[in-house]
Amino acid sequence: MVPKMSKLRFVLTLSLLGITLAPPIRHVTYAASAQPLIAFSQEGLENSWRIVNTHDMLDSGKKAGFNMIWEQANADESRQVAQVQDLLKRRPAVLVVEPAEQQAATPIEQLATAAHVPLIVVDRSIGVSPPKGEYRQLISIDWTQMGVDYGKVAVAYLTKKYGKPAGNIVEIAGVIGSSPELGLDAGFHQVIQKYPGIKIIANQDGQNARAPGLSIMEDYLTRYPAGKIQLVWAQNDEMGLGALKAINAAGRTELFGAILGKDVELQGLKEVVDGTFLADCTVPPYYGHEVMPAVRAILAGKRIPSYIKSSFTCYTSLTPAARSKAKATYDYLTKNNIAYAH
Repeated sequence: MVPKMSKLRFVLTLSLLGITLAPPIRHVTYAASAQPLIAFSQEGLENSWRIVNTHDMLDSGKKAGFNMIWEQANADESRQVAQVQDLLKRRPAVLVVEPAEQQAATPIEQLATAAHVPLIVVDRSIGVSPPKGEYRQLISIDWTQMGVDYGKVAVAYLTKKYGKPAGNIVEIAGVIGSSPELGLDAGFHQVIQKYPGIKIIANQDGQNARAPGLSIMEDYLTRYPAGKIQLVWAQNDEMGLGALKAINAAGRTELFGAILGKDVELQGLKEVVDGTFLADCTVPPYYGHEVMPAVRAILAGKRIPSYIKSSFTCYTSLTPAARSKAKATYDYLTKNNIAYAH
């Protein structure tokens, strides 16, 4: 499990982002009760991506003129289901959910349908697909395609560095059982299975957080001496940055340039520019601009697409031209004080 934030750290973090908690209740309410009530269930706040994502969703709802209530479940699937039950008792006009593990979140569809509340699922999927009951729309990335793209980069890197597509990969997964983890693994394996010399020799769940990424990589470096690992696949930047810290501390410089990240947070992209990360694909946390028009359409009685596929861009350090592309984006993000690439 992801270590829970202390109450003080949680409040201070949200305060820096402009989110105000209204004690003693755990949800945040915006605007007047006459406005449409929209419920938002967030799986947790275990990293900066989730915090930025939460702020964006609540701020987008406020700007759209909705009365927002929300809960976050500290990455606890059963707690999230219970919180959804509580939110539905408030009789919201629409329920928006960002789930953790795919199958564990599946009962949310039944709860929304039983309560006659339209459901939009964002970022990660649940175990059933829309349209089903009140489950109207999924907004997410094609994780399998992203996994394919990472696999192609891995093959290109190993071939370039070692003269053939061969090498040992250690993986730090992002929430085993979540739709990103399942899709990324499926796409990645789809590519590397064509090359018997490429093997994933270890896989642990880093829960998308930096501290577990650090400790897992420390374990890998102890188990596998220099020459036994050719690539590190961390399924998000926070875990990748934790892994990089362990690599630096151990003096394992042969792994510089052999780390895959994900999300393209500012520091992760900087590592691509510097050549310490091999690749990083965008997963922008800014879903509010896609969710709120769908909410408005539902409230107007309109039909909406059952699936919205969010686009992504991958940055690599494979060539000077690729690093120049990454640097241009990094400079833009830095100049405009943007935390994640779109």
